[in-house]
Amino acid sequence: MNEFAVPVSTLVKDLKNAVEGAFGFVAVRGELTNLSRAYSGHIYFTLKDSESQIRCALFKNQQKLNHAEIKADSEYIVYGKISVYEPRSEITLIASLIIPSGEGLAAMQLKMLKEKLKNEGVFDEIHKKRLPDYPETIAVVTSENGAAIHDIITVSRKRFPPAKIILSPSSVQGKDAHLDLIKALKRLDGLDIDAVIIGRGGGSKEDLEAFNSEELARAVIAFPVPVISAVGHDTDSTVLDLAASYSVPTPTAAAELIFPESRSIMQGVENSVHSARRSIESVLNTRSMYLDNLVLSLKNPSEVINSSLHRTEKLLMTANNAVSEILFRNFERLSYIQMELEKNNPLSPLDRGFAIINQQSHTVKRLASFNISESFKITFKDGTIEIKK
Repeated sequence: MNEFAVPVSTLVKDLKNAVEGAFGFVAVRGELTNLSRAYSGHIYFTLKDSESQIRCALFKNQQKLNHAEIKADSEYIVYGKISVYEPRSEITLIASLIIPSGEGLAAMQLKMLKEKLKNEGVFDEIHKKRLPDYPETIAVVTSENGAAIHDIITVSRKRFPPAKIILSPSSVQGKDAHLDLIKALKRLDGLDIDAVIIGRGGGSKEDLEAFNSEELARAVIAFPVPVISAVGHDTDSTVLDLAASYSVPTPTAAAELIFPESRSIMQGVENSVHSARRSIESVLNTRSMYLDNLVLSLKNPSEVINSSLHRTEKLLMTANNAVSEILFRNFERLSYIQMELEKNNPLSPLDRGFAIINQQSHTVKRLASFNISESFKITFKDGTIEIKK
């Protein structure tokens, strides 16, 4: 009979291979008890229900994935792999992710997706692209009927009127919204734009599902210009937030990030002119002192003086021309910005006899959007009247 007997270790090893091979990753729900933290940093606990229990381990290197507080006597969903601990032939669930039972499968899948993309380098700094100092054309991917595009336009006109804004419309919630967002982003590929804003004006956790798409994240890091995530929410970061070059809480904040203030630009111009003047004055003072010393060192300085005066006059003329050129270029730039500000002033048509009609807090731009049965306001250059229905 001895020739048919196998060592215990062989049997246990075969048992381990059979058990671990029969199961992939599993998700198990139960009450967490016997919670303990070892000196090594690993966490051990038991997961049980009314009929059975299983020993579990959460190793130290997996704990960074788990943001939820782990407490004994609470119900959790544990996601991991079945393992057999050979020294005691004990079946153990090696946990990868632990979430409160109320968060459900969707939250667990989202966390696993974030970890997968992080491990693949999708969120790495190498994919982040720098915004230009003075953007000329910005594209926005959002709903054409939402508040996000209006907020961005309002901020751009106030801060940097010369900039152009292109809307690539897309749905921002719903089952296939992530595919619509990707299509809207691809429509912009090849256009002469400086950056793209993708976002919406807030929403519930369910409304933000489209921005937790793996396909959208990969499209964003492959896009040739920086993408700004502007998804209004107070919850954990979306996948888009992590993949984008920049992440801000609202579309308004995205516009403030991209568009510089015209006043700051003009202040910079004035500082540059002032600095140039001081540099030129310093050079002139140095040359003058050199000339004075040269004159004093000569017994018959007339010829040297005349030559030095001539060079000094040429230097002064060159300096004046340089200052004039700097002033001309910067005043020309200032005039352009002032013209753009005036051109984009929404009230300027009133000076030409036009009037603005507002209904339900919106400007009426087309006859089709005007409702004759509702109250409205008419704004003239010298005041506003309200027509009530």
